[in-house]
Amino acid sequence: MSHPDQEMRGESVGQWLPLIEYSIKSGVSLSTIRRKIKSNSIQFRLEKGKYLIRFEDPMTDKAERPISHSYSDSSDEAQDTIQTQRARIRQLEQELNEMALLVQVLENKYGIRY
Repeated sequence: MSHPDQEMRGESVGQWLPLIEYSIKSGVSLSTIRRKIKSNSIQFRLEKGKYLIRFEDPMTDKAERPISHSYSDSSDEAQDTIQTQRARIRQLEQELNEMALLVQVLENKYGIRY
């Protein structure tokens, strides 16, 4: 774990993402990410007042994996499509969670339940 002002050095794998982007790519809710930052149980850093979270995508090291000739081009395309759809599902789930939170805040503010 890192201190918010500590610069991470010597790391060649992964990338630093803003909270929302990390949430979408990882499928972890913003509130969980914030709890992990507070408990110092996730790699993060603070840059210009914004938290960045270290994201290591298992698909980014594809180039280092041996090429398997048992898969055809069409199955590779299918796998890419599946990965793209999974990422989109995570993004939509996050948007839905954010909308539900907004509804809850508005209900509490105006004393209305739907």
